[in-house]
Amino acid sequence: MIVSLITICVSTYLIWKASESFDIASSYLTRNLSEGIKGPTVNAIASSLPELLISFFFLFYIGDLEGFSAGYATIIGSSIFNIAIIPAISFLVIYYKKGTPLFPTDKKIIEQDGFFLIITEVALFAGLYFGGISIYLAAILILLYCLYIFLVFLKRNKNISGASSTISEEHEETLIEESSFLRTIITMNIAALISNKKTLNTWSASLILLISLIIISIACKELVTSSEHLSSQLNLNLFFITFFIAAVASSIPDTILSIKDAKNEKYKDAFSNAYGSNIFDICIGIGLPVLAYLIVNDQEIISTTTSEESNNIVLLSSVLLIAFSIPITIIYWLRSINLLRSLFIIGLYLSFLGVIFYLS
Repeated sequence: MIVSLITICVSTYLIWKASESFDIASSYLTRNLSEGIKGPTVNAIASSLPELLISFFFLFYIGDLEGFSAGYATIIGSSIFNIAIIPAISFLVIYYKKGTPLFPTDKKIIEQDGFFLIITEVALFAGLYFGGISIYLAAILILLYCLYIFLVFLKRNKNISGASSTISEEHEETLIEESSFLRTIITMNIAALISNKKTLNTWSASLILLISLIIISIACKELVTSSEHLSSQLNLNLFFITFFIAAVASSIPDTILSIKDAKNEKYKDAFSNAYGSNIFDICIGIGLPVLAYLIVNDQEIISTTTSEESNNIVLLSSVLLIAFSIPITIIYWLRSINLLRSLFIIGLYLSFLGVIFYLS
């Protein structure tokens, strides 16, 4: 058990640090995107890669319903963590650092992203209930995400043009924090290792992106196998282990990104990243692995007859996800986040965790 816990901790650290370099590179490559677009798209995709990879690994490693439910638990657990804990923690950090009494929320973003998130959650439940874990469900979820991206660009793109679009790449280099070689290795600062001139260009940013992705993939694979071993050793349902441990571990990049945006007073990106990550997690994190698995195994549906208990937990957790997302979204829409509301939201998250433990 000790080995499994150590592996989980190391994997989480690698995911966190590699995701930071991934974010630096992706931010450089998409530096012309306006605020409110980068959060729910680039940041959300970059920080949600761990959930997607974990979902892939669980489904192909364990297979069938058990593998799906473990990856699904990671997605659901991460989704709850994202909309509840990330905004609350981001507020608490800036409250502690700067004494800021409020974390402003943007009603337009909540109306768009919150509404679309609830639509995807309802579509997920309806697909699972009426059609099962099928190729049609996977296709619908992926199409929903494509529609979301289209709407984001349609409604929020400020069309950066003129002088700002003609700035040469040499003048748009991104500075990388200097540190000693030993510190660079310990902190897994891939960006600093690759770009020895302390600046980025398109080639170096692309290389950093690739190396970060490889490290994140390896760490996610170890997280998957260690979670399975821990579940056996503690005699706990794998669904709960992944809902709590794998989901929180994979959500650390989202949390770090949102905190950084909040510190820089980029409240739109800090907040929309949480919702954008959830939409990506549900649509792509569930849809893409299921689609790939069914195509590879020449199936149209993953059978649920082998484990009725796992199927029930999957359906119940999808209902609970909707029931949790609606009031949280209403709270954000009605008021900005303050100390009392952030503590209340954290309490709701802990209550949800207790319900999942009871069900599993």
